[in-house]
Amino acid sequence: MTGGIPLRPLDRFTFDRLLTTLLFLSIALAACLMPAQNDTWWQLRAGRDMWRTHAVLLHDTFSHTAYGTFWPNHEWLSQALFYAVYVVGGLPLLTLAAAAAVVGAWAIVWRQTPGSPRTRFVLIALVLVAACGGWSPRPQVLSLLLTALTMALLRTRRYGWLPLVFLLWANLHGGVLIGVWLLVCALGVSLVEHPRSSRRLLAMTGLSIGATLLTPLGVDYWIEIVRSLGRIRELGIAEWAPPRLTDPQLVAFWLMLAALVALAVARGRRLLADPASREDGRLTLCACALALVPLALTAVRNVAPFLMLAVPAVAALAPPRLILVARRPASRPRLNAALAATAAILTVCAPAVAYATGAAHLAWTPLPPASLAALETCRGNLYNRYDEGGYLIWFAPSHRVFLDGRQDPYSPALIAEQVRVETTGDFRATFRHYHIQCAYTPAESILTTKLIRAGWTPLYRDARWAVLSN
Repeated sequence: MTGGIPLRPLDRFTFDRLLTTLLFLSIALAACLMPAQNDTWWQLRAGRDMWRTHAVLLHDTFSHTAYGTFWPNHEWLSQALFYAVYVVGGLPLLTLAAAAAVVGAWAIVWRQTPGSPRTRFVLIALVLVAACGGWSPRPQVLSLLLTALTMALLRTRRYGWLPLVFLLWANLHGGVLIGVWLLVCALGVSLVEHPRSSRRLLAMTGLSIGATLLTPLGVDYWIEIVRSLGRIRELGIAEWAPPRLTDPQLVAFWLMLAALVALAVARGRRLLADPASREDGRLTLCACALALVPLALTAVRNVAPFLMLAVPAVAALAPPRLILVARRPASRPRLNAALAATAAILTVCAPAVAYATGAAHLAWTPLPPASLAALETCRGNLYNRYDEGGYLIWFAPSHRVFLDGRQDPYSPALIAEQVRVETTGDFRATFRHYHIQCAYTPAESILTTKLIRAGWTPLYRDARWAVLSN
């Protein structure tokens, strides 16, 4: 109320609220335009097959090279959920659902970050480019949401929800490993920060880890997680490579990492001695953020979870004079509201147009339909690269693939063999061993050239792809 006159809702739209609105509209826009990836498609196919068979897929049915092999499917529940969403609303609704998980994760981060709205705006805006690199309609986005939720529950000591969170997480995505690491870290810190809660957290940690065994893999769950990580490291997959200092997209990651470490060294002791910081869980927050540093330094895909904890941790460690805004300029609520409304309209319209036109950025049609039609006319076992396997599992279901991005069903020797064939063009022994009669290959590859010279018939060829038959 000003001078006895009640403020209308519009008059409450301050500049700080405008910043908050613009930030989350930016996050929503980027998330709603996240592209589908190779893994998106085999995840959808797995979900479809599970709905049709009413059974969890634990053996390979998608390839002819590993058909029937045990497949430790850690993400079965995500696959079933994704396909159900796809049936209801297609790729637009699936993308929007994945975007909702991302926005929800950052909404939790916003609430966990101390300081003024402007401080939160600056810190989150700084890291968004680095954080959004892995956003796609895949189970990873659910792990982002559950990482943020777990951190919030640990910090606020609402431990009773943790077993349920971990039961869901273990069936949704193998990223539950990050959650377990946060539990262990928080348990150690609780002995210093809030000893009275340690016993309860220990009990909930035990129940949460036990809940992760309530999956179709049972007691073998963690054994298979470790084996999967070992195979991934051996294969040298790009998103599991360490972040590079020269990658421009990761500049903010390195800045945030340096700020976190520097502030922890300079102000960690003061935070430890502050009763208020202990009471509101800031020590747990900062320790968990530091605990994710080694994971972020070993794999690009762990950068986003790290940043979601680093942002509030840096704000918690920073001197108060840096995170509080003492003087605010006069607000123009009507102008602020108009700017927010304009941004909201653009945020709605841009994805709507992209979805309606099937924008190339979305990667909803990653392979030319004519090439897939040509492949349908070819009979016999298929050869394809690792990179296209996930696409073909969904778009060419009548053919079993040579291999794809699931890694787990395939031996490292088979993947090495595919790399050898692609780099040398020496296909004869491999094709003879696996009775290959069809090939979906890059048009300008050395393998395509050698197949045509050997008498294979091009059923389709454009600037990017070739479909060949023997």
